[in-house]
Amino acid sequence: MNNDSNTLIDGIISEAQKKADSIIADARHEAERIICEANEDAAKKAEAEKHSAMLRLSSIKLKEESAKRSIDRLAELKMMDYSYSAVMDRVMATFSSLASGNGLRDSLVSWIAEAAIGLDKKSALVSFSHLAPVDEKMLRDAEALVQRRTGSSLSLSLDEKRTGEIGVVVSSVDGKVSYNNLLSSRIRRYMKDIRKIIQEENAR
Repeated sequence: MNNDSNTLIDGIISEAQKKADSIIADARHEAERIICEANEDAAKKAEAEKHSAMLRLSSIKLKEESAKRSIDRLAELKMMDYSYSAVMDRVMATFSSLASGNGLRDSLVSWIAEAAIGLDKKSALVSFSHLAPVDEKMLRDAEALVQRRTGSSLSLSLDEKRTGEIGVVVSSVDGKVSYNNLLSSRIRRYMKDIRKIIQEENAR
């Protein structure tokens, strides 16, 4: 083999080696690019999963806080109901005790007058409980109280019917309209104020 042949072969081998080196370099560069993109994609997915996990955790915490608030509110309402019932029982017991000792006389006169004014009739019947009786003298006192408060005169009479609890019911003579001034009704009218007081006391 002459020198020209050797030179040609060496040139071919050199070109092949350059081509191979270029292919390898390109492949290495492509591999590095693919690995870099894969790492970036993995990092993005990891960050997205972390964000999703944080959102789930935040949602769980919000639900826990909401449930705790609901439990606390329910407990507060139950305590208010218990306190309200206790207050009502105490009020009923106090008035029952006053009634048995004739200590409600002045209050009943005031309740009769209040109901008579609310009824707004010239004549009316007064029904009461045997636990807190009303007599003719109390009716006259109530009539005088209405006269002083409104300047109007009216005639009150004892009704044969009796109420089931302490207080009075003042009705028109024909029985078509009435004003309920029983103790439970009077308490209900002040229920909002009573509950407000109880709520303020429980908040201390």
